[in-house]
Amino acid sequence: MAIWVPGTITSRIQPDLALAIDRGVALDIGEESFEWRVTSNDASLPTDQTNLIVSVAETVDPLLVPHDLTLHTTVKTGVGLGASLAATMLGIELAATIGDQPVPLSKKLSVADFFEPNRAAIEATLYGGCLVFNGPKNVLNFGTELVQGAIYLPDKVVDTPVPPEPTKSAASAQAVMNAMMSADGDWLSRHFPLKEQVTDDYFPHAEMVARAVRAAGGFTTFVSANGPALVCLAETRKADFFPQLKRRLTAGTVAPFHLSRKGVSRI
Repeated sequence: MAIWVPGTITSRIQPDLALAIDRGVALDIGEESFEWRVTSNDASLPTDQTNLIVSVAETVDPLLVPHDLTLHTTVKTGVGLGASLAATMLGIELAATIGDQPVPLSKKLSVADFFEPNRAAIEATLYGGCLVFNGPKNVLNFGTELVQGAIYLPDKVVDTPVPPEPTKSAASAQAVMNAMMSADGDWLSRHFPLKEQVTDDYFPHAEMVARAVRAAGGFTTFVSANGPALVCLAETRKADFFPQLKRRLTAGTVAPFHLSRKGVSRI
């Protein structure tokens, strides 16, 4: 049995906006064991019960029997792509899968909100898609087919890429998402400017990336969560966007992604 959870792109200045991506974390549940053992392709992650996945699972159900777990991730931790939220959701789903009691959606939401209080991101992780969260009964899900993207991670990271208390954008999350899905780079440059999302220390580097994105045929660049990951978007029809962007950006790594309608799922 295996569980997959998508990574998520969010914005500190637009906290009601979240995008699920096709990069994420997969957890294979092995045999019962005397103690928790976690094998991962990320050597920085704990391999025992201190792993966040196990900690969350035991919060949901303290009586879980330990298992051997194998983790494969395509989202780095600590860069702003929802790795900790993915681990949180994996822990919840692990408890729901191997525990004796069912875990209702209400409990999943409350546990997720305790560990990662970003409801838009939680919804995107659960259900996939590009979401605007206006309340529990008012969640807008946008299409994912018209836009492609790339994640840029600088080789040298400033101490604080994103302000501790950034000013929330005056534009609505729905307006920002509409502009993203219609590739309206001019509107985004005015109402969702990169300069308001990053610190003065990070802005020169981020602006260099934004210029490269425009030169490669993209339409916007913004920082995800607390950074330093920069999200570079282009229309899907721009077939050479990624190779052009990769040639232009040599001071960091560039990885392609697609927006995804796939949320938490068994694989």
